Amino acid sequence: MLLKSAVSGGHFEYVPNLRNANDECYKDVRAVLCGEAQQVTRLNLTPGDLQLFLGRFSLHRVTKNTGLSDRLLLIMSFAEKPGMIGSIERTRELYGKVTDRHLEAQTQRVRADKLMD
Repeated sequence: MLLKSAVSGGHFEYVPNLRNANDECYKDVRAVLCGEAQQVTRLNLTPGDLQLFLGRFSLHRVTKNTGLSDRLLLIMSFAEKPGMIGSIERTRELYGKVTDRHLEAQTQRVRADKLMD
């Protein structure tokens, strides 16, 4: 849910269903990242908009925030299996820190698919 928009930039872009539970689809991902794919969708979200999408299989990004104020977003997620928790690397990347629970979970990783993360 978008809580606060950036003054400039900060647009959400995605390509739905680019990969699946058994295949990272690197060739298709590379095409998007190199600007060779036309299926990128940009959403113009406004504060209060709730966006639901299957981010696990959809390549997604936010364009650079070029304004003077931060973009503020509430991120909610769900897990397919009990005990699933984000990797230390991914959690740090998203939130800037990890908890003791993340450190404990690294010893017994619960996964729902074969994707890297």
